[in-house]
This record gives sequence, structure tokens and C-alpha cells, in this order.
Amino acid sequence: MDLKYILHAIINTGSLLQDDEQKKVTKMVNTFSIITITLCFLFGIIIYAATGKMGLLLPAFIEGITFTSVIFLNSIRKPVMASIAFIAINNVAIVYFSAVLGMITEVHLLFIFLLGASLMLFKTRPLIIASVIIAFLSLIACEVNYYYTFVDPTIKGHDQQFIIRWITIPAILFLDIATVFLYVKKLRVLNKKLEKATNEKTIFVRETSHEIRNPLNAIYGISQDLMMRVHKEEKYSDIKQEIEHLYSATHNVLQIINNILAISKIEEGASHDIQNEAFNVRELMADKIIVYQYIADIRGVKIKLDIHEGMPADIIADKGKLTQVLNNLLFNAIKFTKTNSIITISLARDNDQWQVLVRDQGAGIGQKQLLTLFTPFVAGKSDFEGTGLGLPITKKYVELMGGKIVVNSVVDEGTAFIVRLPLTICENALPTTKPSFMELTLHKGLKCLVIDDNEMSQLILASFLRRLGFIIISASNGVEGVNKAMDEKPDIIFIDSYMPGLSGKETLQTIREIPELKNIPVVAVSGDAFQESINDMLGAGASDYITKPIELKLLNSTLNKLLVQ
Repeated sequence: MDLKYILHAIINTGSLLQDDEQKKVTKMVNTFSIITITLCFLFGIIIYAATGKMGLLLPAFIEGITFTSVIFLNSIRKPVMASIAFIAINNVAIVYFSAVLGMITEVHLLFIFLLGASLMLFKTRPLIIASVIIAFLSLIACEVNYYYTFVDPTIKGHDQQFIIRWITIPAILFLDIATVFLYVKKLRVLNKKLEKATNEKTIFVRETSHEIRNPLNAIYGISQDLMMRVHKEEKYSDIKQEIEHLYSATHNVLQIINNILAISKIEEGASHDIQNEAFNVRELMADKIIVYQYIADIRGVKIKLDIHEGMPADIIADKGKLTQVLNNLLFNAIKFTKTNSIITISLARDNDQWQVLVRDQGAGIGQKQLLTLFTPFVAGKSDFEGTGLGLPITKKYVELMGGKIVVNSVVDEGTAFIVRLPLTICENALPTTKPSFMELTLHKGLKCLVIDDNEMSQLILASFLRRLGFIIISASNGVEGVNKAMDEKPDIIFIDSYMPGLSGKETLQTIREIPELKNIPVVAVSGDAFQESINDMLGAGASDYITKPIELKLLNSTLNKLLVQ
């Protein structure tokens, strides 16, 4: 019978009906058992030939025969017992042969083999720990016998000791190297699986985010439009509360989506880049309070801003990450403060650092909850739904910016989050603007081309732009957009990055190649908030990039920046 066929059959013994993971373990145990059986018989014969001692030949044969029980256990569908037997027999053999052969064999080097085998063969932590402990105890037993000589070594002669040493050491090293090789191979396989899972998750998050942002763009756009109307026109006062609830709910959903996207970027290491820029931190804080005060009004909560005199207005920092930190802390405070209470935000300078303190008047956080406060997906109970991602993201971003976040909480009194960041002052004074949710800049008579295959997104953006005084020209695809751009020569163009046929990027590149159109500002609009997509469109010639759902205030500031008169 073919020897290769026999070996294949033995190695695969008991693996027929197992899943892929268990099948690998079973085949590994069978393979190592065959190798060990072979080494035992060879070792016994060679040692007997060199020394003539039957006391070494018989134990080696007994060990080899005993290992057949491991293969037998696999054949009767007892893979865990087979793995346990494999480890147990090896430990007994190590202790025995280290005692009868003495220090000449370096048998304790097999500890590496047993450690690697334990990690590869067992899935549960108790079995892994037990196996490692037993191997460690076996090693200690060997060393104790070496020192106290409870069992006298059988081999005394120098020549015989030398022969046995160089028979056993290569076999031991072979087992160690084979174990390390297989363990590294296993780690590589696991790493590939993790990379594949991470890539699939990233694609899923990106596509899901894009698909959600399109309908959310309509809801958020309508809620913003209604918010402006109810606060400017008395005839809508009877539905003011409902509109504020709608705006708050859509803002909550947007915050959740942004946090899921942020945690995905953090996990894949894509959020480690710090993009510092100069900005007015006082205006940023005031702007955040205006937006979140509408949300806080639902619970009768007032937000109070306290900026210390020593805090400079213009600083240099990562505005994007700082904005998300402020969003998460403010939203968290609104979620957990008491109804009809006050949230205090203070901004202060501390030598070469500056700090943001957000204090609520909620129920406080117990010591047990403080331990998991920054653990992802651990959310506290409140009237607002959440994912439990806001604080972990906040901590990560604060640390990326070189700062620290501290939590002080007293049960039944409230919680204070203190963010300390390095202070870099902008030496050149920046122009100041008055933050306002309602104040918009009019661009009467200017023409704007909106290219978007999503009809609802097109209508929402067109509605915003009409409110700002623009004459709107619409196109449903890239080819139509380029043709209308040639005919109308608009003052500014908005392009959706995802379109069938001629994509947003290709449409943009076409526009940039036409001399009459190449200097027209083009704003890319998309539900894809990943940085590589943003960079891709900016690299293709976009003047700016706005992520859906569109925030009217951001749209207003973008237009002011690009349409400087």
C-alpha cells in the first residue's frame, strides 16, 4: 500500500465531519503524534545501540506506543481529549527522560514546544492556562531533580553522554522550530482574516453611511428650513415645539452616524492625522451653543458659556476633531442633566495649556460606571438614544491632539468633563463673525448649477440655495450637468460625487478641462464622509467638499468663502 496514502489517512483521522478550525487542530495533533512516535522509536534504537541499556529503549518504545492512543481518541470523535492526552504524555515523557538522562539532554527546551502546542490546540482559556501551568510544573520538576538528584542519571560515561546529547538536541530543536513555524503561520492566517473582516466592515460602514445620509439629508434639510420659519414667522408658532423635536431627533441621528464613522476610522487607524488650522475658538464655542440650545430647549435646559478673560480668541488646533469633542460632550450633558437645569461650559487658559469644562446637573456617575465610561458601546440610560461611542471617541481625539480628559462626578449633584489641550496661539488676528443659526448671506441674482442624480437631495439643496437668493439650474447626471454648465455659465456648481454613468469625479475633471468653466468654483457634495474620498474629489479639482446631510450654516459659510466679491 502507498506510504503517502497511509500517512494522509492517519493525519486526517477523525477530521471528516469537523469544521475548518477544529479540523486543523485534529490534523495538527495527529501529525505531531506521528512525528513523536517516529522520533521515539528512532531515539530508542539509536540510544540502545550506543549504550546497550534496555532501560532507555523500553520507555522510548512505550512512549511511542502511548501516542497511538492520541490518534485513537481522534478517530472516535474525542478531539479535546486527544489534545489533552497529547500534552499530558509529552509532560510525563519530559520529566522521565530528564531524570534518567540528566542535564546532558536539555529536555527542558521542550517547554517551548509545549507552550506553542497549548496555544494552538486549545480554544478555551481554562484549558490553555491549565496546559501552560502543567508544562511549567514539569519544567520545575526537571530543575529540582537536576539540583537535588532524586533520580541518578543512567548515563555516566563522557562519550555516551556526548552521543546522547547530540541525538536528543536536534530532535528537540526540530519540535520547537516546527511549533514556532506553525504558530506563526496560524497568526498570519488570523491576521489575514482580521484584515479581511476589517476591510469588509469599512466597506459596509461606508456604504451604509452613504445610503443613510441621502434620506437623512432630506429630513435634516427640511427640519432646518422649518426651524428658520417657526423662529421668524409667528404663523407657525403652534407647531414650534414639534419642529424643535424634529430638529433635535435628526441632529441626534446625525451625531450617531458621525460617531459610528469616527469609531470605524479609529479602529482602522485612519483618524491619527492631526490637521491643525487657525480659527476663533470663542466663535466655535458660541456657534455650538446656538445649535445645541435648540436641542436643550426640549428638556428646558439652559446652556451657559463662561469664557475667562485670559483665554485668547484665535488659536491653532485640529478644528474638526475639537468640534466632534464639543459635540459629544454637549450632547452627553444634555442627555444626562436634569430637566430644567443648567449646563455650564467654561473656557480658560492655564499657562501653555487651555481647557474646556462641561458641567451638568444630572444624577452623577457611580464609581462602577466610571470604570467603563470610555468603553465603546457602553451607553448610559437617558431620554435620548445613543450608541455609547461619544465618550470613547472624545477620549481618543483628545489624546491624539496631545491632551487629557478628566471626569469629576458626584452622585445626585452632577458631572464635569474637563478637557486639557496644548495651547498654540495664532499670532495673526482672524476676522470675526457673529455666530448665528438664522443669519444668512444673500447672493441675489447669482446662478448656481446643482448636479445630483438623487431628486430629493437635489430639491433640498436647491431650496437652501433659493433661500440664499440664487437662480437655480438643475441637472440629473454628469453629461447633462456639463452641457448646462456650458450653456448657462453659472457662478458656482454643486456636484454629487456618486452618480451613475459619468461619476462626480469624472464630471468635475471634464469641467476643469473646459477653458470657459475651469475657474468656476465647484463644491463636491456627498454622503461619503471618508477622508480618502474627500481628498480624491479635492485632488480632482473641487473647491470644497460638503458632507450630507447638509448643514445650512456650513453651506452659507462655504458660499461666503468661495464667492468673495
